[in-house]
Amino acid sequence: MKLSEKIKNLPLVWVIIMAFGVALGGFFIGNGFYKSLAKRTVTVKGLAEMDVVADTAIWNIKFNRVGGDLVKVQAAIDNDIEKTHNFLLDNGFHEDELQNLRITVRDKYAGYSDAQRQGQDSNDRYVIETGVMVRSNEVNLVDGVSRKMGDLVRQGVTVTEDYAGPIYVFNGLNDIKIKMIEMATKNATAAGEQFAKDANAKLGKIQSANQGVFSISARDQSDAWSDNERQSINKRVRVVTTITFYLR
Repeated sequence: MKLSEKIKNLPLVWVIIMAFGVALGGFFIGNGFYKSLAKRTVTVKGLAEMDVVADTAIWNIKFNRVGGDLVKVQAAIDNDIEKTHNFLLDNGFHEDELQNLRITVRDKYAGYSDAQRQGQDSNDRYVIETGVMVRSNEVNLVDGVSRKMGDLVRQGVTVTEDYAGPIYVFNGLNDIKIKMIEMATKNATAAGEQFAKDANAKLGKIQSANQGVFSISARDQSDAWSDNERQSINKRVRVVTTITFYLR
């Protein structure tokens, strides 16, 4: 008896069950095939780098005075502040770019008893520290004048030993973020396409993507162990994106 005749002789309920089973089997086979394809992915990284120039300079010029007469020490500090302002104004800065730093006063013998003060040199009892901060968008001017600090020292201003020079800041990161992400994405896509070609496959849609963190470093590092980004006018912005593509 032919299969078609056998099916005709079966009760309707069995025919429905068989049809459903065939359809369900086809679904699982097709779905399993789809999932096996979906599992074929490649994860690649895309790099984007851009050289930028700092747009803001912050320069703290710190100095101190030591003495036994607090009033005289303060007068010397006032004189140093005036000399520093004049030095900066004479070299092209504007008054609104200058700001006096806070004054700190330290008594080296604070807490000493009268007996403990005996024999101490009272001429260096008081230490007053302060300075002048320069905040300017003229980064090249700041860089040039900072190299002339000897002129100020020759006027008798004692620049403290923690003097580290100006720091330079780049504030335009938001203006270049989108462009750099596009560059990194194109770089990652090119790497994915090459991988797919080598694997005899084609690059599919994006499964997932991670933008990565933007980093700023000195364009020209002084050595291999440190990053002098804060002291560098010329900087390098870098971002790495991680993208997972489907392969088909």
